[in-house]
Amino acid sequence: MIELNKKIQKKFDEMSKTGKLFRSELTGQQVWDLYISSFPKEYDPVFRDPNSSYHKCNLCNNFIRRYGNIVSIDENYNVVTMFDVEGKEEDLEYLNSLESISTVIKKSKISEVFFETYDELNSLPYESISKRNEKFKLGIERNTKRYTKEESEKYGVVKPDEIKSFNHFNLTLDKLFVDSSGKSVESIMGKYRDAKEVFQRAMETIPVDTLNLVKDLINQGSLLNGETHLFKVEKMIPLKLEYDNLSKEQRENWCWVTSYNFELAKFRNELIGVLCSELAEGKEINEACLSWNKRVDSVNYMKAKAPITKFQKEQAKQFVEENGYVESFSRRFATMADIRVSEILHTNVGKGEIKSVSIFDGVKPNNTRHKRNEFDGVEKVGIEKFMKYILPGCTSIQALLTNQHDGNLVSLTTSTFKESKQIFKWSNPFSWTYNGNLAGKSMITQAVKDKGGRIDGVLRFSITWNEDGKDVLDFDAHCIEPDGTMIYYGNKDGKLDVDMISPMTLGVENIVYVNLNRMKPGVYKFFIKNYNGGGNRSFKAEIGFNGEIYSYHYQKPVAYKEEVHVAEVTLKDKEFSIKHLIPESSVSSKELYGLETNQFHKVNLVCLSPNHWNNESIGNKHYFFMLEDCKSPNSIRSFHNENLLPELAEHRKVLEVLGATNQIDSTDGQLSGLGFNATVREKLILKLEGTHKRVIEVEF
Repeated sequence: MIELNKKIQKKFDEMSKTGKLFRSELTGQQVWDLYISSFPKEYDPVFRDPNSSYHKCNLCNNFIRRYGNIVSIDENYNVVTMFDVEGKEEDLEYLNSLESISTVIKKSKISEVFFETYDELNSLPYESISKRNEKFKLGIERNTKRYTKEESEKYGVVKPDEIKSFNHFNLTLDKLFVDSSGKSVESIMGKYRDAKEVFQRAMETIPVDTLNLVKDLINQGSLLNGETHLFKVEKMIPLKLEYDNLSKEQRENWCWVTSYNFELAKFRNELIGVLCSELAEGKEINEACLSWNKRVDSVNYMKAKAPITKFQKEQAKQFVEENGYVESFSRRFATMADIRVSEILHTNVGKGEIKSVSIFDGVKPNNTRHKRNEFDGVEKVGIEKFMKYILPGCTSIQALLTNQHDGNLVSLTTSTFKESKQIFKWSNPFSWTYNGNLAGKSMITQAVKDKGGRIDGVLRFSITWNEDGKDVLDFDAHCIEPDGTMIYYGNKDGKLDVDMISPMTLGVENIVYVNLNRMKPGVYKFFIKNYNGGGNRSFKAEIGFNGEIYSYHYQKPVAYKEEVHVAEVTLKDKEFSIKHLIPESSVSSKELYGLETNQFHKVNLVCLSPNHWNNESIGNKHYFFMLEDCKSPNSIRSFHNENLLPELAEHRKVLEVLGATNQIDSTDGQLSGLGFNATVREKLILKLEGTHKRVIEVEF
């Protein structure tokens, strides 16, 4: 037994050097039963009574039931057991049992990782231990027993007062496999098991072609913030290739080894893994990318580039060349010089007077910063009344650009070659593109917002912390609603849509209300709480509503479990008001298309959308207010499929690719400004000069 145990220890040490030990699904009891039943009778004689053979030892029983199913995995992903030893003549009595155990275990699957806990080992009678131990004893090496006269008479195989020594199976275990965190071994095994199952599911369901496709989508900018996830996809590609080249028998064990402490084992459950799974399951590529972009950035989700494959690019190029549209699809930003009054005249303006374009060369705009509520009492005028009765008499116009106009920014485009083949449903080469490469706002988009689509919210509370990534902090965003309901990590209720726990990088949490009609009137109390006490650093916060953003930078230390109440927002008669509980900067402005918000800007041109020029009326009417020095910061689409001639619409898939790939670069002098769809209820504050000066609010 002593020499055999040394061989088992040596094998176990070899297994431990892999750094990863596992348990077979064969239970310890099954291993023990196999061990005892595999002894030939001549090697396991009766010791004391018919139920007690020579090898039926309680201490060996406890050892094998507890540790007999420990295995490792070799470089070929085969199972290795501690019983894989070469026996000599002196080991003959054990060889049959050891071979039986080894054979059966190797045919069984792995069920768990193997760990012992310090607390458990400290409770067992193996040895006195401390957390400084480099090695830990498993089992009891030897014990002695002095037999009494009664036992001698009962068993007949021992003498009174005879002392016998017994050797038992035992091992020393490296501290690598002893957990001192205080966690239960069940929770430790559960963590590794869950990681392996999620990892194997990814290997089974996500093809390498899908991973390469997602890599391409990130590199071409089709996934917002995709570059931060690129390394994950790049790590998964070679692993997937390796998995596919393994035999079915090897794959299970390979997944156990590869997922062990692998930071991306749960790749399939991460945002980027969900996208890969959706594409692998057959979700249309544009729809999958749109879903990703909404999840990552619900406000700017439309600003990513359209997903395109190399084949689609070649197909689009071939179509344009074969059908004589090379010049037609060569487009640029329109400028003031391109607009001729004779091209865009329309009736229904003024008393018989034909005027649909106004060029204003008046005073410079007022640079004073304004809040929207400063103009609550001004005269309200419908757009048709404005166009018919007020616009003709104006000599200068200024428009109040606000934060909420982000989606109203629009640019006019036209053909580079005036005599090129016609492509639009109307009789001119002009078109338009809204910010985010959209054809325009629509009632459908508005309805999606009203139904809770996370495009933007009517009320938002956002916090950030740990900008330098130095602390493991857990700040939590909270909101107490008017009825006392608490929105926080324990009750998200569909409103806390970003919840981060002790991030090692910038922390972000976000509470958003997307439907005004579903909100309770009353006071919404917003505050943060330092949940874990991992530090006492400061935080930043924002509260946004009505297109205005209130910013806060709380620079005092926040103690463990301290609450910092930021502001109270009151909803009354469907209008918001705010009470600041910590110092805030006034309504924050931002830059849109090179212009600062919450200021008036000079309007250079007022016109209808090109589909309503020359007395035509094709599709929804848009009203454009082009602003001085307004310039798109990015390249934009020069056309949209829904505006193309019917014969071109037959090739919409190819042209969608062309529109996404053949974007036009931003230039000086472009006609850009604010656009309003006649079917969407919106407002615009204008400062007018003409027969007299006044400020009005135009309602669309």
